Amino acid sequence: MDIFLIRHTTPAVTYGTCYGFADLDLASTFAEEAGRVQGILPDKNFTVYASPLQRCSKLAAFLFGQTFRTDERLKEVNFGDWEMKTWDDIAVTTAKTWMADYLHEPVPNGESYTQLYNRSIAAFKELTASGKDTALVTHGGVIRSVLAYATGTPIEQSYDLRVEYGRAVHLHLNGNGLDVKGVNL
Repeated sequence: MDIFLIRHTTPAVTYGTCYGFADLDLASTFAEEAGRVQGILPDKNFTVYASPLQRCSKLAAFLFGQTFRTDERLKEVNFGDWEMKTWDDIAVTTAKTWMADYLHEPVPNGESYTQLYNRSIAAFKELTASGKDTALVTHGGVIRSVLAYATGTPIEQSYDLRVEYGRAVHLHLNGNGLDVKGVNL
């Protein structure tokens, strides 16, 4: 079974803005980035799920037509009260408290990294349980979580795993578990 974790293309947002659940549109580079992703996907009949946020659903539609379902659990981390504020506008003391224990400390009216990780892994397990080739069009935090799960990387080290905008991770599920076939494809 092949699984592709596809990160949305570059969002249309000012650099330094905190966003997660915000439903951002995409930058003018969408067609170029989406075409690159399209070029790495094998010609297979994928079962496709996407985050309902437009930066993912637009890419899913471009890549797979309308043959995909959305799943709320594939959304990026919920930055709660910090959504769409610049990092400079977020109180330094509040940000420092969160950064000191982002694994367990939720953002005010948002969620912690552990909460994102747990919902991402639960979604991944459920959505890939069919054994059919699957593509998940989602966000960096979700992909980072699943990649950590697949590689046995401890959650406290998983934040260092990176997948660029408009790139994919290729996983292969076999009798021995998950193999990583490629990152940032």
